[in-house]
Amino acid sequence: MSFYTSLSGLQASQTEMSTISHNLANVSTNGFKKSRTDFADVIASSVSVAPSQQIGSGVMVKGNRQQFAQGNLIQSSNALDLAVSGDGFFVVKPDSASSQVNFTRNGGFLVDANRFVVDLER
Repeated sequence: MSFYTSLSGLQASQTEMSTISHNLANVSTNGFKKSRTDFADVIASSVSVAPSQQIGSGVMVKGNRQQFAQGNLIQSSNALDLAVSGDGFFVVKPDSASSQVNFTRNGGFLVDANRFVVDLER
């Protein structure tokens, strides 16, 4: 039973380390919102269940939650760089003919060769 407890802790820690790595890799990306790993205790209502589901058998990852708190606003020299203050997103289309829309908080925009305002992700 202690093996399962230790293994669940290691697996949960591995997930958290992946989340932290992702946050660090994108720390300088415009509009990036960090994620946080949430944990929960593994608790069962019966002691006759599998060892991985018994009371006191460790921890599990409840989920990765994206944090939407307001980040720092940084002034730039580009007149088309915008920021969302508070809640909200910019609505962008993957291409001009598409009816699909995507949502982003990355406010880095520029004018392309066809004189369309596009986001920097293109």
